[in-house]
Amino acid sequence: MAPMGEVDFSSPPETFVGRFGFVVDIAAALDELDSLVAMYSNYSVIGHTHFYDELETVSIDPAEIEELHTDDWDIRLERLYDLAPDFTAIDPNYLIHYTQFDEDEVDRFVGRVGPFLHNESQSERADGWPTWPDGDYPYLTLSEFTRSYGKAFRKTERAEAILELNREVRETVRDRLPPESERPTVAVGSLHDGTWHLDTFVDAPERTYGEMHYRELGARDAVAEHGRGRVQAEMELLLEIDPDVFVWRHGLFDPDGVAETLEELEDDTLGSQLSCVDSGRFYVGGSPDQGPIVNTFQTEMLAKQLYPDEFGDYPGLGDVPTDEQLFDRDRIDEIVRGEGLE
Repeated sequence: MAPMGEVDFSSPPETFVGRFGFVVDIAAALDELDSLVAMYSNYSVIGHTHFYDELETVSIDPAEIEELHTDDWDIRLERLYDLAPDFTAIDPNYLIHYTQFDEDEVDRFVGRVGPFLHNESQSERADGWPTWPDGDYPYLTLSEFTRSYGKAFRKTERAEAILELNREVRETVRDRLPPESERPTVAVGSLHDGTWHLDTFVDAPERTYGEMHYRELGARDAVAEHGRGRVQAEMELLLEIDPDVFVWRHGLFDPDGVAETLEELEDDTLGSQLSCVDSGRFYVGGSPDQGPIVNTFQTEMLAKQLYPDEFGDYPGLGDVPTDEQLFDRDRIDEIVRGEGLE
């Protein structure tokens, strides 16, 4: 796996350290959560538990996961060495860019402890991104990650099975999309200290996984003509954008807060003029740290939020009636248990 290159394990890894929830979600699909010994941050797992609660086989308490970040978002280096994981599922260039790691420290850690096995592909990498050890390297898709970790853990059949289910759901939704002219405009973002932070998604590199469900469901990016990446907006600009649908980025982590914000906007002179507020199409959004399980749930969630006439209304987290679900939750449980694999 780039940038580390070829990594050989003489036996399946027994321990690993993760960054955010993406690799943890893959590990959940492979029934390898017991191998997780720590994370850089457990934040995204908090949101993912809304989906895991619908499954019998995936149980994880974020509060019990040891976090390795410091208050200023460096990494607790001595503790990472003490843990001595069989592999570290963090792109070393992420550590070089955002923490006290430098290239010498990466080389030292690999030599003394073990390999890094990850590639920063959630979204477009930051300007000035380091390129240890051999220069520029490609983004990887969700499928490529899942297969790589499946191979490392000797769980290739589970990896292929969860990818097959994920592919079936995504294809089912894509095949039923309305014509582009009938699709709503969508703004993805959140509100902090009176300022809207809006994220474009149509301009993300094609192979990145963080916003893939918006792209695959043909969402019309309401913000793209006003900037690229993250756009900060006051209410006047949001009124100018006036999306048909607003999806609260990371809304999984505070669904009650999203509902309270909608109520406040409904009572606000300007906010109540937004089309998405007037129609009530102001939704909890998913997590960009989506592995194959979370992406499958989030594809269903977004399909219902954007196209209720085709896929049914979105009733809220965990409340989709069985006969309106786009996939069988039991099938995920079977895959995690290793049942019904080819």
